[in-house]
Amino acid sequence: MALPLKTSVAIGICPAGVANLTRNTTSWPRIANCIAVSAALTVDRTRRSHDTGTVRPKFLCSMSTTRRFGLGAVALSITSSVSAQSHCDPSLAPSSNHPFGYVDRGDRCEGVYIQLVGSTTLKLLSFTAAFDVLDLRAAQPLVIEWPAPPGASEVELRALSLRRRLFYRMDTSVRAGSTRYRWPTDILAAVNLGRADIGLVGWTRLAIGGAEQEVLLPLAASQRNPQTPTGPYTLLVQPAAELDELFLTVTRLAADGSVERTVQPARELGYGYYPVESTIEIPIDAPAARGMYAVQLGARLRGGGASTLRFVFHAPGH
Repeated sequence: MALPLKTSVAIGICPAGVANLTRNTTSWPRIANCIAVSAALTVDRTRRSHDTGTVRPKFLCSMSTTRRFGLGAVALSITSSVSAQSHCDPSLAPSSNHPFGYVDRGDRCEGVYIQLVGSTTLKLLSFTAAFDVLDLRAAQPLVIEWPAPPGASEVELRALSLRRRLFYRMDTSVRAGSTRYRWPTDILAAVNLGRADIGLVGWTRLAIGGAEQEVLLPLAASQRNPQTPTGPYTLLVQPAAELDELFLTVTRLAADGSVERTVQPARELGYGYYPVESTIEIPIDAPAARGMYAVQLGARLRGGGASTLRFVFHAPGH
C-alpha cells in the first residue's frame, strides 16, 4: 500500500527537472512523486482510495489531497503490494456482503473490496493508448496489450472501478517477455462494469540512471483483433481537493535519467472546473521516438497551495 506524504509548509509547482523526488514504497508502482519542498516529510498511514464517477466533458481521474497548514500535497496513489504467492493486495479486504468479493481467481485477483477510509493526494486511475468498446454480453475476454519494454521484469496490471461508491479492483502480473494478457470478463459482467467504468494501468521495473523505478506502459485493450494504437495517450486522474488549474509538461529522459529535451512545454489545461473527486481526462501526445518520458502534472489548489505529480512512461515510438 502506498504511503502518501504530508508536508508542513506550502509548496509551489515543481519546474521540469527541478524538484525533490520521493518514492512511494507501497503504491501500485512506486512511482516518484515530485514535491517541490525541502521541508521534512511525514508518512500518512491511513489513506485509501475513493472511486468516483465521471464528470463531463473532460473529467476522468482521481486526486485526493492531504492538507496541513493550508498545504495540498499531490501524490500518486498506486498500490503494488502483491505477494509472490497471490495476486491479491493484502491491504484490501474483500467485501463480505458482495457475492463477487476481491479474491484470488487463478491468474488474477479480482472483485469488490471494503473501502478503507483515509486521505490521498492525486490518484492516477488509468494510462492507456487505446481502449475499445467493451461488450459484456459477448462473454469474450478483454485482450490487454503493451509495448515490449527493455529489460526483463514482470509487468503488473491493474484495473479499477471509476464508478462512485463501487470499490472494485483487478490485479495480476505477467511474466517477463509477454506483451499480452487475456482478461476474462465474467466478473466485470457480474458487477456490471462497462468501458466507461474502468481504469487500466500497467507498469514494470526498469533501470534509469543506475536505479530501478516503476515505469508505466501505455496499454491497449480490445475484445476484437488487436490494432496498432493511433492518436494520443489518455491519462485519468482524480483530485481530493478542488483545483484552480492543472499544468502539464512532458520531457524525454536521457539514459542517466536527466532531462534530454522538452517534448511538451508546460501548458495550462484550461478545463475551467476541477471538482473534488472528479475524474479528469488528460490527453498526452504519443511520442514519435522510442524511449523514456517523464510526465509532470502541476496542480494549483483553489484553496491555496500547489503540488506536482511526476511519473515516467515507456513509449514504443512509431
